[in-house]
Amino acid sequence: MASLAALLSVLTISLLFRLGDGIRCYVCRSDELPDCGDPFNPGRVPSSECDNFFTQQTFTCFKATQYAAGQYVTVRGCAPFTTDVFPGGMQKGMVGSYWKGVNVMSLCDFPNCNGAISNKVGWLGCFMLTVALFRLF
Repeated sequence: MASLAALLSVLTISLLFRLGDGIRCYVCRSDELPDCGDPFNPGRVPSSECDNFFTQQTFTCFKATQYAAGQYVTVRGCAPFTTDVFPGGMQKGMVGSYWKGVNVMSLCDFPNCNGAISNKVGWLGCFMLTVALFRLF
């Protein structure tokens, strides 16, 4: 019984730790993989750990959309900023979208954030909406 309690304790504590410090981003180009463009299909686009590309950590993903040769081309990936050049706090401070005409580059700082915006309502939101409706009627 003591060994089962010890095993459960180790498993519980291991859930509190993150395995890596890098960020995970979608990596693709819409001119090579149509599901990479807009509308975005995350089930058919690869995602990579950004710390595999550099010896230093990177904390941001990017999505760039450029109008070229009569079509929009979208590129998604790990931002090429490392802690050697840009400290982690500075990278997080650069998060946002930057426009030049119809072209845009967006930087974000949470896993797989360079995908499309999701309009899904979670189960908690549905539950709260149901409770609110029952209270009204």
